[in-house]
Amino acid sequence: MIEMTADLNTSQYGLIRQAVILTGGRGTRLGALTDRIPKGLVRVAGRPFLEHLLLYLRGQGIGNILLCAGYLGEMIEEYFGDGRRFGMEIDYSREDSPRGTGGALKLARELWEDWFFLLNGDTFVPVDYRQLEREFFRSGVGMLLGAYPGSGLGARPNLRLGGEGRVTAVRLPGEKGEFTHLDAGVRAVSGSIADFFPPADVFSLEEDLYPRLITAGELGALEVEEPFYDIGTPERIKIFAEYLTGRAAK
Repeated sequence: MIEMTADLNTSQYGLIRQAVILTGGRGTRLGALTDRIPKGLVRVAGRPFLEHLLLYLRGQGIGNILLCAGYLGEMIEEYFGDGRRFGMEIDYSREDSPRGTGGALKLARELWEDWFFLLNGDTFVPVDYRQLEREFFRSGVGMLLGAYPGSGLGARPNLRLGGEGRVTAVRLPGEKGEFTHLDAGVRAVSGSIADFFPPADVFSLEEDLYPRLITAGELGALEVEEPFYDIGTPERIKIFAEYLTGRAAK
C-alpha cells in the first residue's frame, strides 16, 4: 500500500493544492471546431471550456494549476499565461508528440506536488473536491476516482467496484461483462503512483495504469452524485452550455 504521510484528521482539508489537467488531445470528433484551436479553447457560453473548469477549481480553493498541453498548446499558454489574471498560478508541460493520457502525466513528473487532483481537460465534473480529498486520504489508495453510477451522455460504464470502495476491474477494448460505474475524469492522486508506470513513454491511464493499480489494490472510487459534462462532440457542447445557463440562473 502507498504510504500516506499527511495528518489524516478527518476534519482537515486543503492539503491538495494542485490540479493537473490533461489537455493535449486533438479533438477530432469536433471536426472544424478544432482545426485552428485546441479543444480546451472551444468556447461554451461565452468562455473557453478550460476557463470554466479553472474558475470552478478556483471556487473550490484550488489555485495551483499544471496544464499538460499538446496539440496547439502554445495557444493555451498564450491565453492563460501565468494565471495571474485569473487569480491562479499556472504552469505548463508540453508534449512534442502525442503520448497518451498516461504518457502526458509521466512527462510532467518533475512538476507534480506530493498529492494532486488529476482532471481530464475536456470534462467538467460538479464535484466537491474537498470531499474527494478527505475520502482519498481516508482510503489510503494511490488514486481515487470520481465514479458516476450508470451511464452518462451515451458513454458506457467502464468500472466495476468491490468492497471498501476499491475498483476491481476496468473495461478494456473488446472486453465484455457487467460494469456499474463510469470514470468521471476527476481523480485525487499520490505522486507515488509513478512507481506503477510502465516503462514506455506512450501509454494510457485507463488501459495501462489502472490495471496495475487494481492489481495492487491502489485504485479506489468515490461515487459522484451529478453526471459529468464533456465537450467531445458538438451535441455535448450544447448540453454543457445548457447546464451552465441553468446553473447561472440559480
